[in-house]
Amino acid sequence: MKNRLAYFIAVLLLASACKKKNADNNEVSFNNRIDKDVTLTIYASADDYAKATNAMLRKVIKANTVERIAGNTFTAGKAYYMDWHTDNYYQNNWFNDSYPQQGAQVAFTPGTGKNDYYIEQGLTGNGRIVFLSGSGTSSKWRAVNAYLFSTSTGYVSFWSSLPDAQRLHEVTINKNFSATHDYKNTNGTPAQQTLSFKVMRTNEAYIQFMAGDTTLGSMISGRLPTGKAPDYFSASTDTVMALFPQSDYYFMMVRN
Repeated sequence: MKNRLAYFIAVLLLASACKKKNADNNEVSFNNRIDKDVTLTIYASADDYAKATNAMLRKVIKANTVERIAGNTFTAGKAYYMDWHTDNYYQNNWFNDSYPQQGAQVAFTPGTGKNDYYIEQGLTGNGRIVFLSGSGTSSKWRAVNAYLFSTSTGYVSFWSSLPDAQRLHEVTINKNFSATHDYKNTNGTPAQQTLSFKVMRTNEAYIQFMAGDTTLGSMISGRLPTGKAPDYFSASTDTVMALFPQSDYYFMMVRN
């Protein structure tokens, strides 16, 4: 009788240990390595992430702590999308997975034994503040001037000499790392192109338009022709400079 009881106790202990091990392997953890609280939002689809709708989970993770989420919250093998930021949005993970930045990640796929994700101190910049106004999902910009630049002359405006067709440049920057560029062809016909972009890890708000590994152009804050030479510094968050594909001009863009 004693042997049988000992056997059943051993079986129960083994089952409990296996259950605990399985739970540990499927638990999803988010390790906040920043000395500030971080708001973490998780979406079940890329579309929900892009539109900031239907959040499946939102938590505030205290500074330098780990948030553990039960594995059964997620479907194994399915992609989810994380969005985290500090209160002022200067530290955040708005970086395109297609152009990896060390420590940055948006999409993640939970699976047994590989569920530890890290919120890193060094993921900083004003890109999200300028191009998404922090909590937004897009921003619209239009050209109001065009310049050429050289170290000897600085910025020189050519706006008054540009044909109307070359003045039209409107851009929508989207949270899903795509930009819509409306412009006119040389014959004056309206045209539109969709551009992928890479968010750069710089203090300035800086994105590069990309085609594969080729840089096609950019938009950047922190430097405007209205600033003082030689660095032309500007703290503006509603005016940036843009270089578009197949153009030599630097366009001054203002937020619509």
